[in-house]
Order: sequence, then structure tokens, then C-alpha cells
Amino acid sequence: MRIAVWHNLPFGGGARALYYHLKGLLEKGHHIEIWSPNPTIDGFFKLPEHVKIHQVPLKRTQRIPLKDRVKSVFFEKDVNLKEMELHCQQCADEINSGNFDVLFANSCFFYAAPFISRYVHIPRVLYLGEPYRYFFEAHPYSFWEAPEVVNQYSILNKKYWWEWFKDLWKIRAARVQLHEERINIESVDTLLVNSYFSSDSCARAYNRMGEVCYLGVDTSTFKPLPDRQTNNYVVGLGSLLFHKNAELAIKAVAQIKENRPQLVWVSNYKNPEYYNYVLSLAQSLEVDFQVREMIDDRELVRLLNNAICMVYTSRLEPFGFAPLEANACMTPVVGLKQGGIRETVIDGKNGFLCLTEQEIADKILFLMNNPFERERMGQMAYDNVLLNWTLEEATLRLESALSKSIQSGSELRTGSLTLNAC
Repeated sequence: MRIAVWHNLPFGGGARALYYHLKGLLEKGHHIEIWSPNPTIDGFFKLPEHVKIHQVPLKRTQRIPLKDRVKSVFFEKDVNLKEMELHCQQCADEINSGNFDVLFANSCFFYAAPFISRYVHIPRVLYLGEPYRYFFEAHPYSFWEAPEVVNQYSILNKKYWWEWFKDLWKIRAARVQLHEERINIESVDTLLVNSYFSSDSCARAYNRMGEVCYLGVDTSTFKPLPDRQTNNYVVGLGSLLFHKNAELAIKAVAQIKENRPQLVWVSNYKNPEYYNYVLSLAQSLEVDFQVREMIDDRELVRLLNNAICMVYTSRLEPFGFAPLEANACMTPVVGLKQGGIRETVIDGKNGFLCLTEQEIADKILFLMNNPFERERMGQMAYDNVLLNWTLEEATLRLESALSKSIQSGSELRTGSLTLNAC
């Protein structure tokens, strides 16, 4: 297959998923070219030299001009949305002239569902980790709540009307984005998702369920080390943002009074305000909270191998690579019973699924006090990854989905030609 790839992903789980997909497809002999504002994600993608990279600029402004804010009130697109459309149109023009078999689009950091599928003339497959979650989840409050600040001023105060206008602009601009995102989803021929939880999320957001195409773990990188030994720490992983929920892990570890383990948190990105909050929380609860930023896979594998367990507390995570990567290192997971982790962690087998911080603390303590049980669960975790979550199987699943989309597109075109002939 000749596959045109588009993405606008940041460094993180989505980027790792795409990298594994590309690696598997290349090993199968497929031709791949990539279009993106940042194709290699600042060097994260280490791809063979024959993979052609198309870096197409995307202009964005951090501050929306006042005239665009006023236009948004009347449901017009702002400058950033228009620039994204222009970027995707340019990419699509190049793709359409390249004799490709299929578009393999991936998520957009700014809009979730990308615009690229509107403009290409070949079968269009989108692999979407999740809808634009800030519109559909509380972070920590709903995006759609009335602002508290308006209640601070009298209706006769000009500050009241300025805050009223800012809120009106925010909500109207969001409605425009929602409208465009729905059109983007409708323009996709095949919508792939990483879990049944994500499929349900797409059904709620877009009235369209996605086809589950499970991911896999690189077991040549994430694996048990011969000199592994359990040390007195647990590992958390995820950007230091609200929905990664580091505070729950801190509160859970704080419940362990004797021989309290260190909490090592691996992060690729942090929100300064949230970062300061969790640091202060850890200090107040006397939890040794160590943040490790932008570490390489070798160091991550060693951390996972020598940890008591992984503590995975992300809120409504659509899939989550981290628990499977820990399992591939023979490390059990103590996770929050939400989102896609319920499809990868089998409670009592390769980890534990918990509802409260006390329950998380109890399971960590159980693994600390029962090393043989921990080893048994670690072995089951490793066996489960080799049986169900390899990159080879993930590649076959994706390859099959792309092939079916091409075949369906061919059948539609053939049917259209037959009707025209009649």
C-alpha cells in the first residue's frame, strides 16, 4: 500500500502509538510519506531515510485578535481555525497528486478530529485517541459552566459586560469548533479508536462509534531486565496536568504509614500551576515525590523493572500505554478503575483496579508485603502482553483496517461508474 500519513501530535502516548504503527507498516513493506506541521515531533520519530517527510507550516497566534472574537460571536471561524484549514488544504493538494492508496490521519493537538480528510480524494482512515476532551469532561469543572467572575460585579459595572462578552466569545467559538469537528468526523470513511471506552466516547460526542483497533507494546524495548530487583518506590507516569491525576497517587501513597515508598513520577510536560500544586501537596503529606522529566526509554525500563508497581491514576484515560509497558517489564499495575485501563488490566491477575485512594494504598501495601505474589502477578502480566499486546498483532489489525477501507473505496467507485454507465 502507498499510505499518506497526517498528524499534529505532541510528544506523548499518541505519538508513541503512531510511531509503532509506522514502524510496523514499514516492516511490512508499505510505502509511507508523512505530512505534518512537525512531522518527527522534534526528532522523536526515528524513521528510515527513505520515508519522505513533508513539513507544511501552520501559522497560529496565541492571542486571538479582537475582531476575530467579535466575528466568533456571530459564528464565524477565527484566524487559527482558518489557518488549520489552509494547512490541511495544502497537504491534501500534495497527497492528491501523489497516487496514494489511503490516507491514514491521526489526531490534531488543537482540534482532535483533523480537517485533512475533507480535502483528500482517496479512502480516509482516522485513528482517533479521543474526542476533544475539554468539551466533554470536567477539568475540573465543565467548560460550559457559567463563569463565577460575572457574579463579582454589578450589572452596572463595565467589568461585568467585559467578562460577559469574553464568556460569550468563548462559548460561541467553541460551538463553531464543535460544528467543524463534527464535519471532520463525518468526512472520514473509517474511524479507528484504541479501546471500547474510546468508541463509547465518540458515540457520545459525535453520534458515531469507532472501530476498535487495539495498540501493541514494543517488547524488544519494554522487557524484564536480568538484574531487576524491587526497590522501595512506585512509579507514576503522565504529563503533570489535571486529567493525569497525580494528586490521587500522592494521597494514596500518603496513606501508607510504615516504610512509605517513594513516588517517582515520569513526565514529558507540566502545567506550571498544577506542578506547583502537586509539589505542595506532596510536601504537606510528607510524600517523597520525585519528578523525572523527558527520560529515555532505557531509563524508563529500568525504573519500571525495579518498582514495586506502577500507580496509574489518570482520569478517563482512553487507553493508556503505560500499564502495558509496565506489564511488559513484569511489573504489576495498581490503577484507577476508569477508562481504557479496564480493557488492559485484569483485576487480581496483572494488577488491581481501584476506586478510592485508600484502596490504591491497600493494594500497594499488599504488593510490598507479599513479594512472591508480586512476582506471580508480574509473570502473568508479562505473559498477557506476549499473548495479546504485541506490536506484530497491532500491525496486523491496522493493516487489515487500511486494506478494508481501500477495498470499500474501490467498490464505491466501481458502483458509481456502473451507475453512470447506466
